[in-house]
Amino acid sequence: MNKFIPAGAAIGLGLAACSPLKAPPGGPLILTESARAQIPGSWSGSHRGGPVEPDWVRSFGDAELNRLVEDAVTRNPDLAVAAAKVEASRAAVRVAAGALYPRLALKLMGEGRVKALSGNLDSGIDPPSLGGLGVEDAGGGGDTQSADGHSIRGVEGLGMGASWEADVWGRVRAKKAAAQADSAAAEADLAFARQSLAAAVVKAWLSTIEASQQAAHARETMALYRDYLKLSEVRQKIGFASDFDIAQIKMRVAGAQDTLITAEAARTQAILAIEVITSRYPAGKLATRTSFPSQPKPVPSGLPAELLERRPDLIAAERRFAAAFHRVHEARTARLPRFALSSSSGLGSAQLDSVGTLNALTWSLAAGLTQPIFFGGELKAAEDIRSAEQKAAAAAYTATGLRAFGDVENALANESYLRQREASLTNMVDSGATTVKLGRLQLDQGQTEMFNILRLTGESLAAKIELTRIRAARLRERANLHLALGGSFQARPQ
Repeated sequence: MNKFIPAGAAIGLGLAACSPLKAPPGGPLILTESARAQIPGSWSGSHRGGPVEPDWVRSFGDAELNRLVEDAVTRNPDLAVAAAKVEASRAAVRVAAGALYPRLALKLMGEGRVKALSGNLDSGIDPPSLGGLGVEDAGGGGDTQSADGHSIRGVEGLGMGASWEADVWGRVRAKKAAAQADSAAAEADLAFARQSLAAAVVKAWLSTIEASQQAAHARETMALYRDYLKLSEVRQKIGFASDFDIAQIKMRVAGAQDTLITAEAARTQAILAIEVITSRYPAGKLATRTSFPSQPKPVPSGLPAELLERRPDLIAAERRFAAAFHRVHEARTARLPRFALSSSSGLGSAQLDSVGTLNALTWSLAAGLTQPIFFGGELKAAEDIRSAEQKAAAAAYTATGLRAFGDVENALANESYLRQREASLTNMVDSGATTVKLGRLQLDQGQTEMFNILRLTGESLAAKIELTRIRAARLRERANLHLALGGSFQARPQ
């Protein structure tokens, strides 16, 4: 019988080698046919060709911003959580892979037993037993019958056992592949979290600049209104201005002051947000620049299909689909026979006070086959669950892909419109400044009324505020575009 055991093991190994895992589809192949057919050859929005810049944060040309983003990527606790999940997923891969290898165990045993009997001895009956007390009996020769009133037995031994399941159908390898796919998804989640964090820092940094400029516009306008107020008070004394004129100017001064307070509050909130993201105490004391960086050049956006291979959240969704794909195989093969090999050997010694010492060397080698027959539909239901999870993962990937395409198209379109609006508002601000200057000259010459000057000054302030908002929005849209395209930020190695 033992002659057939090595042959059975060889057959199991041969079967395991002849059942490679099927690779899951990736990228566009996961998309539904309708979604795949709609991917265009180029983006609809205005763009230029070329590779996406990997270190896009540095395109803003500000060393302080680079440092802030690096601090956030290095110190942010949310990223630390994501990094810890990656470490855990890598350990899960090792756990899943462990079943591919033989399992070895070593057993060292020692037991001493003293038996003292009283009563009717030499009657050939076994003494009473207390049963199991939760401690494993090491074994050894028995001296159970009541022939002697006193006996001592000691057992010592060393044993080793090994077992291995031949992965004939790829069940264990599918489990390992699913764990690897989950780990890759966790790594992609970490990469996307890093990019999102970098974009959040950039946008908060731009908000501080925007608020600083809005405050400067408010101060400038408020100074003009106060100058008009002084002039009107002088004109009132000589009868050329009324209380109505004075009240109008005071109302404009209060409005400009409210705009100033609102801008300063917005700047403080943006600074607090940066301090929290970079794991600083939110004291609102971070110093930032007050002028916008130069507008970056048009971003190269690559091709739409490339987005599926570049954007981290899409990579994560693809890897989750791969994990679901392998788990379907794992659940399906759980219904097939399992082939297992096991062996054990050991050396033991039993010392009996009435017999002497007995030594024993034991070994065993066995092969077995287990075929699930009836589990109440549990195995088939598990396979159905995994199949449904695979369908859900494919749908999730399609939804993530469509959102990613939409993010890029929106960012490209918004940047184009914002660029046009910035040009129009720049002309409007320049013309407004000229109008206010000429209006003041006409006021001094008595050719216009104070009401017209106030109206022109207010319109000029509104144009400056809107231009500043559009400039900030355009730069924030650039950050959104890089995030949508999967342009990554790499932190400096620590």
